[in-house]
Amino acid sequence: MIVEITSTLTTFKPLRFKRGLNILVAERHETSGAKETRNGTGKTSFIELVHYLLTEKRNVDGDFHKPEIIGSEFCGKFARSGSEFVICKKSNPKTDELKRDGEVITPRNLRKELALEWFSLSEEDSAQTYSPKFGALLAYFVRKERNGGFASPKMNSSSQQDWDSQVSLSYLLGFDWRLPQKLQVKKDEKKDADTLAKMIKSGYLTDGALDVNKMQARLDLLDTEIDGKRKEVAAASVVDGYRQHEVTANQLTGRIRDLNEANLEDLDLLESIDAALKEVDDASAADLKSVYEQVGIFFSDQIKKRFEQVEAFHRQVAKNRELHLKRERRNASERLSFRKTEIIRLQDGLKDKLDLLKSGIAIERLTLLQSDLNRLEAEQADLRTQIPRFRDVEEERKRLGREIADLVDLIGQDVIEREVARKTAVQIFGETSKFLYDEPGQLVLGKSKGIAGLSIETDIVGKKSGGKNHMQVFCFDWLLVEVAKKNDRFPGFLIHDSHIFDGVDGRQIGLALSLAQKKCESLGVQYIVAMNSDDLQKIKNEEEVSGEEIFDPSDYIMDTRLSDEPNGGLFGVRF
Repeated sequence: MIVEITSTLTTFKPLRFKRGLNILVAERHETSGAKETRNGTGKTSFIELVHYLLTEKRNVDGDFHKPEIIGSEFCGKFARSGSEFVICKKSNPKTDELKRDGEVITPRNLRKELALEWFSLSEEDSAQTYSPKFGALLAYFVRKERNGGFASPKMNSSSQQDWDSQVSLSYLLGFDWRLPQKLQVKKDEKKDADTLAKMIKSGYLTDGALDVNKMQARLDLLDTEIDGKRKEVAAASVVDGYRQHEVTANQLTGRIRDLNEANLEDLDLLESIDAALKEVDDASAADLKSVYEQVGIFFSDQIKKRFEQVEAFHRQVAKNRELHLKRERRNASERLSFRKTEIIRLQDGLKDKLDLLKSGIAIERLTLLQSDLNRLEAEQADLRTQIPRFRDVEEERKRLGREIADLVDLIGQDVIEREVARKTAVQIFGETSKFLYDEPGQLVLGKSKGIAGLSIETDIVGKKSGGKNHMQVFCFDWLLVEVAKKNDRFPGFLIHDSHIFDGVDGRQIGLALSLAQKKCESLGVQYIVAMNSDDLQKIKNEEEVSGEEIFDPSDYIMDTRLSDEPNGGLFGVRF
């Protein structure tokens, strides 16, 4: 049990507990507005403080490292089997200081000692992979709302892994925790095998399954490809200045192309000149006379007299045009002749360059060839390594699948065979829930439908109500208290904060506290619950309406009371 919690923080309100039921009340101050809450009173901080002392790793962003708190020491006195011990933890800027009975101790060693003392969990067991851990076990008896601890009976937080829940609850309820442990190990092996298969290139998969035959076919083909590439590399001769020769060859090719295009233009010009010369030869004075004779029909004789002058002028124009065209034809022919000679010269130079380029390759090309060869050789070596490794991977996956299914069956068989543990858990949950709702709820234990492993499901009347969902957690936690205590796997206390009663009506709150008080007396355990004063008022209101006494909490309310005044919280300061 917890005897007391104190602190060197001068404004801290010390908490002193007794055996049995302890109610830590947070009261509304008279001047509080209707919309104010008691979120800053310290009910949740009390839960956080217990975790801070016992389990949590250093969190520089946590409340205990706020400027108002840092440097303060918090101490918890605990009692078990007639002996007491004190755990103190001081928050420092760099490293927190942890002591047990005045002696410095590491958090790991403290957890190891408490695991053995409170849960009978040996270091040998807790050191195993996927084994029960002190922090996970304690979290069922000190749930944290901010971690989603009240969302599900079987999960101590929203981030808890399913395997962790199965292993922890199997340990507390008295089932074989090693079965869900082995199941998770096999699931990891199966996951690795699945990942291994996915690493294979998609070209080696057929209908989603690994096709080793395709891998072997690719390896066989690589032998030919690599042999050919090696010969190509061996025969390659690097030409010095290959790139410059390639540039020169391209320039020669471009120059030849330009000269050919210019020749085409001059050939078109020659054709036009020849046509024009033919027109000049065909034009005769007789044609001109014929025109004038026709004109003479309409004009006077004066025009005819000038024919001799016009004929002389026409002959001179025709002669001049003929001379010009012949001169242009001669120039074009000379240009064609020059270009022909130039093209022959350039083609000889291009041939030399092309012969040189054909005789070898550039260093860059050789590097590329060598890179291709290296890539093919690496793929070949990889396949030679992988094929033996992957040849049986599909069979391995099938084997693991069968082993996983077998372990799920064994988990179900274990629940059936441990009849006392199963019946005890089912009956306690039924009796507890019946006390609250007049009808017994159901706790269903067995193997899951799939491969999850251990299935733990709870069902109580009106489960869809938000308040009754929390009451499922309440009933389940008291089941854990009773069973774990019988198995000597219980720390001696159960702690809830006010969130356990969110949405719960006054009658069920009173009945829950009444049940807790009776359980504490019959089992010799301690129950600490932090509550808002108006939740207690709900009980009185329900009693007044029904005319029946439900539960009087007066004798169980702790001397220390919290409030929503500025200095009324647990720490006495707001941060």
